Amino acid sequence: MSKDKTFLALADFLIPAHGDMPAFGSVCSFADAQKALDFRVDLKEGFDRGLDADPALSAEAHLEKLNKEDGAAFSAVTTVAICTYYMNPRVRELLGYPGQESVQYDSKATQIYLTDGSLGHVLARGRKYRPTPGL
Repeated sequence: MSKDKTFLALADFLIPAHGDMPAFGSVCSFADAQKALDFRVDLKEGFDRGLDADPALSAEAHLEKLNKEDGAAFSAVTTVAICTYYMNPRVRELLGYPGQESVQYDSKATQIYLTDGSLGHVLARGRKYRPTPGL
């Protein structure tokens, strides 16, 4: 089985369709995962090892084997699958997550937590300085 088919089988096992949420393979592709790896080059070697599958093994059996025998490859495959899925625009839309937003921030303004009483319990407690030994 090719690496792209192996990855899609593993990712679909990890992220199946549930309720309104689609399965991995219905919204993401192997090319999307490759793009994600461009941001996490430290995972490429483990990811490639994780896709060297025995064709006789099911996705579940392959993941179990990876988890027991090659934790780094297991982590790479699962991390890439999960990150690729949650960065997909359709998935983010279904979750109601618009993505990162540019929030204006005035560093000179008095912050609300200083005036709304949020720090009252800290002020009432008093200082708790503890010297660091050896420094």
